[in-house]
Amino acid sequence: MAKIFVSAGESSGDLFASLLVRHVLSLRPDLEFCGIGGKNLAREGVKLLARSEELAVVGLWEVARRLPAVLRAFGRAKEALKDVDAVVLVDFPGFNLKLAGVAKRLGLPVFYYIAPQVWAWGASRMGQIAERVTKMAVVLPFEEPLFRKFGVDATFVGHPLLDVVKFHKSNLRDELGIEGSLVGLLPGSRTDEVRRHLPLFLEALDILRSKLPGTRGVVAAAEGVPKGTFRTAEGKGTPVLWGRTYEVISSCDLVLVASGTATLEATLLETPMVVVYRTSWASYSVARRLVKVPHIALPNLVAGRPVVPELIQSSASPESIAEEALKVLKDGGKRMRSELRTVREKLGEPGASERAAEHLLDMLDGPNFPRRPAGHL
Repeated sequence: MAKIFVSAGESSGDLFASLLVRHVLSLRPDLEFCGIGGKNLAREGVKLLARSEELAVVGLWEVARRLPAVLRAFGRAKEALKDVDAVVLVDFPGFNLKLAGVAKRLGLPVFYYIAPQVWAWGASRMGQIAERVTKMAVVLPFEEPLFRKFGVDATFVGHPLLDVVKFHKSNLRDELGIEGSLVGLLPGSRTDEVRRHLPLFLEALDILRSKLPGTRGVVAAAEGVPKGTFRTAEGKGTPVLWGRTYEVISSCDLVLVASGTATLEATLLETPMVVVYRTSWASYSVARRLVKVPHIALPNLVAGRPVVPELIQSSASPESIAEEALKVLKDGGKRMRSELRTVREKLGEPGASERAAEHLLDMLDGPNFPRRPAGHL
């Protein structure tokens, strides 16, 4: 039985990797998967050597605090690669690009799904990717020509969120007794993100309430973040809902959202948003010197122009967040909803996971697979 190692170090990556594995196994049930991931990959029968919940961090200081867990996971992964036939990497570039280097030295084919956003940092790491990655399935439309320019065998397959995000017709507003505007607070999927963003969002919500009486807020809490992280919101009377993110986004007039996958989820549900991001000053100082793109919000990157407001670091004050939110609420978000529909169209058609699975199997059926002698499988 051929064995494939899969590495997904974040909650969204775990979800997308699980969809890929599911479709691969529907076509090739003889394959076996092991690797790094979370509950979604575990449900698909992947034997996990480390949990993604232990590794999901952003920023230099944040990584330093989790370094022992990251190093342990990397050591297990390196050892496991000695006994597999191919490697599938999903996002999580700081970890996965190093793992791709190990796979390259072992002569293993490497399939990268959800490309690392190295294009934001300039061309310095493109050569490394071209050298280490056999085949890449990208999910943003501008990525295919960009990676191909540097010799990477990349194909745009569409975004897997198109198969995941569904509009939820909900009675949430009635459940919460909402008569005025409803503002969703999506402070992030990592504990550090929530600790940085939630206080800002709650202060901005207070300002909005003073300007627009009757405005209410609701927090969409990400699984894996400790419940105590949201105690401040509950203490202020703002409901915190778990496992109902799409229902919250669908029901709200506006969301205040940490930059990341949630911005695309709001885009697909055509919900207006204000995008915010704060990290440690050490991480921000490094990123400010290295990042080469004009936007951080994914809807703006896909559109190639600003369609949603984005507030970064010191510009992300409660006052500035509330100011941008008021602009949207006062016009009902009509202009932004129209812009978001245009962005959605650029993300391709549903079926990204199936298409990615077909590309992975094409790679596995190539001349370099399987690597090990048949008697060793």
